[in-house]
Amino acid sequence: MANVLVVTDTVACIPSELAEELNIEIIPAAILNIGGKDYIEDVDITADEAYEYLKQDADKFSTTPVTPEYLLAQYRKLGKENKEILFIPLSSALSALMKTATIMADEYKKEAPEVNIRIVDSRGVAGTQGLVALAAARAAAKGLSLEEVASVAEKTRQVTGGLMMLDTLKYIYRTGRMSKLKARLISLLNIRPINKMMEDGTIEMVDRDRKREKGLKKLADMIGKEAGTDALHFAISHSAAREMAEGFAEALKAKYNVLSMLISNYSPVMGYGGGPGCIFVGFHPELDFTA
Repeated sequence: MANVLVVTDTVACIPSELAEELNIEIIPAAILNIGGKDYIEDVDITADEAYEYLKQDADKFSTTPVTPEYLLAQYRKLGKENKEILFIPLSSALSALMKTATIMADEYKKEAPEVNIRIVDSRGVAGTQGLVALAAARAAAKGLSLEEVASVAEKTRQVTGGLMMLDTLKYIYRTGRMSKLKARLISLLNIRPINKMMEDGTIEMVDRDRKREKGLKKLADMIGKEAGTDALHFAISHSAAREMAEGFAEALKAKYNVLSMLISNYSPVMGYGGGPGCIFVGFHPELDFTA
């Protein structure tokens, strides 16, 4: 029986059914604001619905951080039944969630000293973060201690890669990296960037292609170079592009020894800057940390 509750956020892209099966608690990574109304992903709105809004009017789509008070309320709720909690948030290099969560964990400790909360930086998003959380949850299910589960999470991140391809640069201005006009002009060139999840938790462009099929092939080829083995666990997430994701999964099955394959929605909390058509793939070899 698990002694440790594993918590992660919606950017990990873990389907609710799988989270329930593995006793993973999912909290919002941020609040979606669409047309002046706030939504919580997978509670008030689905990912597909959010991307439809994004396509209709990207200027009316934004995100706001969850408040410190919200995180404290989550700790209070979870702490009623769990004395050992491991929280694995999205990369601290891309969000302030980890910093806020750490501050509020310290605050909660003052009122509930019997509850131990450990926070491990996933240094990732989507499939990279999700695979780390899944490995931690499976370790917790074996009855490992909080420190042991945290160690599994940290070691898993060291061997977990992440690559993604954007289908367009049309929406990239939502991240503040370039002006709206420049983004629209560049999008006319049909450049599809291929980005890599770096060890420090940042995301950097490492390649690009104008053809979707060629870009996906590059993505598949890069996985083998990054992983150094063909026996891999995969977690693919997509932004309103399930057919493309399923096709990419089949290509990976033909190319690699697939140990497991998860396909899920790419959280619009991250995807609003990439837009519909993004494909993210996280991957790692078989794990053997507890032998």
